[in-house]
Amino acid sequence: MLKNIFSGISNFGYNLKKSTMLNKHTPSENRYAAYEYFKDKVTKAQKESDVDAFNETIQIFLARFAIAVSNSIKDDEEKNYIKDYLESLGQAVVEPIKQFIMKNSIIAYPIEILISIIGKDKTLDFLNTVLTTEDTLFDDPLVEKRIEILKQFAGATHSDMLSKASIFLNDSDDRLVIASIRFIRDYVFSDNEDMDKIADAMAVKFVDPETSARIRIELLNVFLEQEWKVSGVKKQFEELLPEGYYINTQGFVRVIQHAVTNLSSMKK
Repeated sequence: MLKNIFSGISNFGYNLKKSTMLNKHTPSENRYAAYEYFKDKVTKAQKESDVDAFNETIQIFLARFAIAVSNSIKDDEEKNYIKDYLESLGQAVVEPIKQFIMKNSIIAYPIEILISIIGKDKTLDFLNTVLTTEDTLFDDPLVEKRIEILKQFAGATHSDMLSKASIFLNDSDDRLVIASIRFIRDYVFSDNEDMDKIADAMAVKFVDPETSARIRIELLNVFLEQEWKVSGVKKQFEELLPEGYYINTQGFVRVIQHAVTNLSSMKK
């Protein structure tokens, strides 16, 4: 009987500290007290080799990254405090972090921790396995997650990611489409054939009647900045260009000198 009573009291205290830690309206000093409470739980779990308790407590720390308190300076301080603590635990937190990333959408800090422990290359290999390609229709958290993962690969040469970004060009959410365009813009191509295929796919996206004006602006900027040729759909592409833009005989998008280049005039 007494054992059950003490267990109930212990669980109440645990849940209260968890609620305090993950409540953005709680005073900062109370959250710090909760951090210390759960740090003790981690230490105890390590001493007792209790893997389940360890992983469960790490998940609570990771959940704090999904909470944003009104004081942004305090919020950053607390998140960096947790980040430093989790990094100090080293290899032991790798699997709990991977599990968190697979199941959650707010993952920037967990990715940073993973990179600091296992390195950029291994982290990117893992993120590649996490990134799926089904349409994100009405799934804001998934869109945010994919955009964050794409950012991590900026400037990298990774054929799987290039293939996935190509698929995202036709996603129903413009935010993910734009993130994919920017990923492709910054991609370091090792094969001209891949670059030509992507340029063709982006040109087709540009002339698609369903493509929004803001996406066309993003695509147009890539063709200008990267000096990509327009082929296959050259006529349709040129018909959609804003005033002052044209495609020269070599297939490159150009701007008439001294022309007013207001991209808001992009045709829908």
